[in-house]
Amino acid sequence: MDIVERARAMIVNPGPTWVTIEQEATDWQKLFVPYMVVLAVIPAVASFIGWTVMGVGGFGFSMRLPVFTGLSLMVSQYIMTLVMVFVWGWLISQLAPSFGGQVNVMNGVKLTVYASTPAMLAGVFSAMPGLSILALVGSLYSLYLVYLGLPVLMKNPPEKSVTYLVVAAIVGIVGSVLISAASSIFMPSPLSRMHGMNDAPDIQISTPKGDVQISTAPATASSPAGATVTIKTPDGEVKVVAEGMQDMLKRLEILAAEQEKAAKK
Repeated sequence: MDIVERARAMIVNPGPTWVTIEQEATDWQKLFVPYMVVLAVIPAVASFIGWTVMGVGGFGFSMRLPVFTGLSLMVSQYIMTLVMVFVWGWLISQLAPSFGGQVNVMNGVKLTVYASTPAMLAGVFSAMPGLSILALVGSLYSLYLVYLGLPVLMKNPPEKSVTYLVVAAIVGIVGSVLISAASSIFMPSPLSRMHGMNDAPDIQISTPKGDVQISTAPATASSPAGATVTIKTPDGEVKVVAEGMQDMLKRLEILAAEQEKAAKK
């Protein structure tokens, strides 16, 4: 199969292309190799460039991940893309009878593999954080391709395709969240420092005055109050105890509630 020609056909002429895909004899290896394994490289590499080379930020500030951290993020994103495309296809297949369609896992995965084409291609914009919004356009077009492909591959009545798509999208989002949460145990995200995960890499932010590094240390016998977030700046070092911040926020919420009650009286 010519990857370029199939990708072009999916974007330019999706209707007849779905009919061709439905009639194609294939297996799991042919479905993913080389088509999906090649396309999934695009957003993964683009994200690596965006996070480690270009940096994310504005107004004189930019945040860049260390190269090794960026590579780890790229690999985890690549693997999870392949996993999620398969899982979503399986979920779409299982939902088919509810909308008058037929359970067919192979066709369900065909649907998600080829419908993801514009989303994968638009992932190239992740290399330029300022243009990353354009990746959303590719994702929306992918949903449109799923809508066109549902009655062809899953055999549901066309009038039920909109509802089928909405339910499949919601279930897919929930599934991807659960998979991401499970995978984070084995592949911690470089951004999870901001959420207090101790095994994640440090975050480095470049500013006009110098680099700022954010790291997290777990609670210890000498510091039992909770995880400590350390922010190293060119002007010095700042430490914030996560649990202490939570207590302060709770006190502020209680104070605000008391003031609201007093105002009503």
